[in-house]
Amino acid sequence: MPTRTLLPVVILTFLFSCEARAQTTTPEKVVVSYPSKSITNFPILETGQRRGFYQKENLSVNLVYMRGGIDIKALLTGDADFGTGSTTAVTAFVAGAPLRVIMSMNSFVDQALYAQPKYRNLAQLKGQSIGSLNPGGLVDTLLRKIIVQNGLSPERDFIILNMGGTPERYAALKAGTLAASMLSAPHSLRAEKDGFTRIAVTRDYVDVPGTAFVVHADKIKKQPQMVKRFLRASLRSMNFIRENRADTTQMIVREFGMDQEIAGLAYKQLLELLSADGKHRVEGYQLLVDYARAAQKIDRPIHAAQMIDETLLDEMMREGAR
Repeated sequence: MPTRTLLPVVILTFLFSCEARAQTTTPEKVVVSYPSKSITNFPILETGQRRGFYQKENLSVNLVYMRGGIDIKALLTGDADFGTGSTTAVTAFVAGAPLRVIMSMNSFVDQALYAQPKYRNLAQLKGQSIGSLNPGGLVDTLLRKIIVQNGLSPERDFIILNMGGTPERYAALKAGTLAASMLSAPHSLRAEKDGFTRIAVTRDYVDVPGTAFVVHADKIKKQPQMVKRFLRASLRSMNFIRENRADTTQMIVREFGMDQEIAGLAYKQLLELLSADGKHRVEGYQLLVDYARAAQKIDRPIHAAQMIDETLLDEMMREGAR
């Protein structure tokens, strides 16, 4: 059996072999921030809540939408325990923030640039408005990478706007107030069905890792057991998604307002995105770190491995294996 096929099976066996003991204490309250309701993060969190995986770990999880940048500040102030804005966290880490990525949710990034039907390529969009997310974040970084690799300038040739999350950007594109926008599934799939032009797919330009869970470095030292319980429940959620197509597809229909056809395509995309084992690709994060260094004009080398901390993930796997 191929390794990629075997990994989810092994993890699934591990997760359900370590059933949580009956909890008699009050559930521990946990706040998880997300900067955009996208296919990359929300289905994992929603499934974990709806199927009781977090509750089984004695966690009371509160999912809170926070725009990019604010979510990272919430981690630093302690107003959020976990974040999912991993690329914005890289920018903050390069600037000196004590943040760590502790588990990967997605193996790669799901983002593409879509334009009004009359535009057929990036050059035709010169002088027009493009919907992006927070400056320095993943969406903005990848959009600028696409523009530069096509021999154009983000600053001189386009009007790049911070439009908030994917639903907001898609709504603005559909309303005609944007010439183009960065989108992720399932909204990118809907845009394609609605006749918008797919100008570029970010994975064709740069291979960087997708969404991950982010914490303050102190959280790892001060609350290791809580963090491990959260990661265990999240892995259970990811494996439930893999094994339950119908349930997950209906959740996408309900939470994202998609029809059955688009939701089915989004589920297929989600399966491709899901990390096999929660591990990070250091070389991919190094690219993000280097982008952030260049943007912040920092000459000294910064190693991405310093931001990646899989200690608790590894401990959790070892404990479950016994």
